[in-house]
Amino acid sequence: MVSAKKFLAALIAGGILTAGNAFAQIAITVDSAAGAVGGSITIMYDYSAMDADDVGGFQFDLTYDPVALTPTDITMCGNNAPATHVAACTEPGGAGNGTVRTLIADFVPPTAEIAPFAIADFGEFTFMINQAGVHALTFTNAVGADINAANVAIGGNNATITGNIVGAAGYASVPAPSSNVDFGAVVVGQTNSIDPAITVSETGDMQLDVMTPAFTTGTNFASTTAAFSIVDGGPAVDVELSCTPTARGALADLVNLDNNSINDATPQYDLTCDGLSPNVVVAPLVINLNGIIGMVNPTGMFNVSNAQDGFTSDALNASLAESGTAEISITDGLTDGTISVDETDAVTVDCSTAAPGMFSETITVQWDEPNAGGGVTPTTQDVTVNCTIINEIAEYESVPAEGSTLDFGAVLNGTISAALGIDIGNSNTDAVPNGILSITGASIAGPDAGVFTLATDPTGLMIANDVGPDGTDDAEVTCSPTDGFSTFTATLTITSNDPDTPHTYPLTCDGDSDEGFDSDPAPGSTLDLGFLLPGMDTDGTISMFNTGTTDPINVDCSLSGDPELTLVSPVFPVDIQPGASIDTVINCAVPSPGLFSATLSCTVLGVLGTGGPPIATPSYDVRCTGAAVEVPTLSRFGLIALVMTLMLGGFIAFRLRQN
Repeated sequence: MVSAKKFLAALIAGGILTAGNAFAQIAITVDSAAGAVGGSITIMYDYSAMDADDVGGFQFDLTYDPVALTPTDITMCGNNAPATHVAACTEPGGAGNGTVRTLIADFVPPTAEIAPFAIADFGEFTFMINQAGVHALTFTNAVGADINAANVAIGGNNATITGNIVGAAGYASVPAPSSNVDFGAVVVGQTNSIDPAITVSETGDMQLDVMTPAFTTGTNFASTTAAFSIVDGGPAVDVELSCTPTARGALADLVNLDNNSINDATPQYDLTCDGLSPNVVVAPLVINLNGIIGMVNPTGMFNVSNAQDGFTSDALNASLAESGTAEISITDGLTDGTISVDETDAVTVDCSTAAPGMFSETITVQWDEPNAGGGVTPTTQDVTVNCTIINEIAEYESVPAEGSTLDFGAVLNGTISAALGIDIGNSNTDAVPNGILSITGASIAGPDAGVFTLATDPTGLMIANDVGPDGTDDAEVTCSPTDGFSTFTATLTITSNDPDTPHTYPLTCDGDSDEGFDSDPAPGSTLDLGFLLPGMDTDGTISMFNTGTTDPINVDCSLSGDPELTLVSPVFPVDIQPGASIDTVINCAVPSPGLFSATLSCTVLGVLGTGGPPIATPSYDVRCTGAAVEVPTLSRFGLIALVMTLMLGGFIAFRLRQN
């Protein structure tokens, strides 16, 4: 009899055993089955013996297409096996490699035969169906042996599994659902159509019905494709989509192709489109010209630009139109009727000095603005040109004089200074009405313009000829520093109808801080931690304060002296916020009698930090005393009393012993 190990090794090897001749044949029949795609189907098999006496075990493989089928349970290959036999269910080469193997054997000597000879539903495998259609299972690699390890011929039958989805439609598209369809850049009002934007296919085995494309907003996107159907096996259908921007900028929407499929009934696609339209800017919108009769005509200029911001198109049919006085005219207009992307046209106007007076004109810039439906809406922007022609020149004067610096000095951080002002006059002594001084504007510019405020704006002020500064400031400025250590600068500019305009005044302001330092005990004091017995220790505290209200201070301290005194906390340097304090803790540990001392030296820096001098250098003497341990002593009379007491005790003891 062959041992169990020999029998097992022979079967797993998969070859034909060499000992003896065939005693029997076993026919394996695998039952066919059908199921739905995505569902599971169980494949059962049995065996029947033709003179199967002494059959001890057998092995065979079922091969399959891993694309069409996936094994989900192979553990039941030994269902209904005799109690004497066990089953080994494996996937040679790894899971999903296309082969499942069944081994039936008796591994406990002596090897028993398989009995009874015919057992229905001997074993089973479970597969998941991945594809529709008929899929073959092939019976192969069969080997068997009797209880003496002689070969037993194994016969088998091939089987098929049918996957069907009868009664259900399948949906597929190019691009796939959730993809993006990008129409690119389209001028507002114009249309970019993509056909096909989406191509739909039927993947099931019945007619696919697709509804009319449905948009989430429908504002900028549309489709000419109506609802459609694809018969089972019919050709794909193209879906047309278009973008007609109604506004400039990045546009987006979602489109659904709802259908009757079982795999994707509500496919959705992202739609994107960039709406383009002109980005025309006209500046400045007001031009003020001043001149003197008979002299060169004063000129001014405004720009018409079409800057690219990612969504800009050319402005078409651009034009200029004048309405107003004949004294003002355009001397240099637009380059042409198109304001191209990133183009700037400089338009120049002048005012005639033939006659005195105040003149005004409106120049209208017009261009086409695209809108929905392919039409255009003319867009306009007006520029106002004012011109004053005088007989005499107004003469600007001021106290302080032009060019003088308005110096606010030191101003506490976070506060508003008192106002400094400009008293304006007109030094023209000619008694001609057109010599009136007109203040046309006032502004503050420069690196720190935000720190200064024009508290009183003189714009619009009219001063008659020969009227000097009257002692009242016409323009006033204040300063509000944003820190306590910087010097802030800017320039006040006042414009007028004086030909020497503009008139400028430098501004300067020094940020100040009320930072300060104090402590308890006061700087220069002594912190006495008292008397301590040797082996004891104690802490003492110096409280340090920032007496300011706006800026922090930085304190750095160190302790030097006897090592019995140590700095416990904090870890220096430290910042102290306005109005806050810290406690400096010093410890004294006394090892022996004596006086121990040290010095706490500090440096206090303000908002300038290491860039400026310290605002304080406080120091403190710290000391503690180790007290001596006193041993009690006896006086002369106390010593005599002690001796007499000892003698009396000895006498009493002697008498007791005698008795």
